[in-house]
Amino acid sequence: MNEAKSFIGEYTIGLSIAPYMKNILKEKFKYVTPIFPWMTREGSNISKYLHKNDQFKILEIYPRRPKLTTKSNDIEFKINAQIIAGASSGLKLGIPIIACCPLVKNFWELSDNPEFIWVKLKLEKDEDMSIGIKENESFNPKSASIYFVNNSEILDYIESNSKLFSIEKALLAFREINMESSHLDFYPRLGFGGIYKPIYFLLKEL
Repeated sequence: MNEAKSFIGEYTIGLSIAPYMKNILKEKFKYVTPIFPWMTREGSNISKYLHKNDQFKILEIYPRRPKLTTKSNDIEFKINAQIIAGASSGLKLGIPIIACCPLVKNFWELSDNPEFIWVKLKLEKDEDMSIGIKENESFNPKSASIYFVNNSEILDYIESNSKLFSIEKALLAFREINMESSHLDFYPRLGFGGIYKPIYFLLKEL
């Protein structure tokens, strides 16, 4: 098997990202809630009623899958053009968007404080981007400006690029980002549509 293949899916990675990122965001925000926003659940009438008086910021994270071959322990991952298009749309709306890949080579490495690569999706071109980490090299986040070096940089990025949303405006933004990343001119009625399904973090200071 010479072509790099993934051994875990985005949902599995998301389960590890959520608590890790939650701890980072708690340094700044009192309330931090990760969601997968289905329009029939988080977007339902009862949800709109319960949260009608709330104002909050939003962070969006796309989990990316580490890919390996049987020939080496080099790790590769890809950020697809559709994700970058959605990120551009999110930034215009006031939602900063990040991609994240854990540097793990099996299931068990996810269990013990895995190292994550956090990628700033503020890119000029909507083109597929591949990133590779050699087996015998340590990842250096200072090697390119697209990487976050530390937690403070993530918090500063959110502060600089986020706006306040009501629940109604947030749901409209989720639709627009998914339509943009899926190249659709409609949003599936039941959906949290799109091929790539990010985690949204709802952030509230009071």
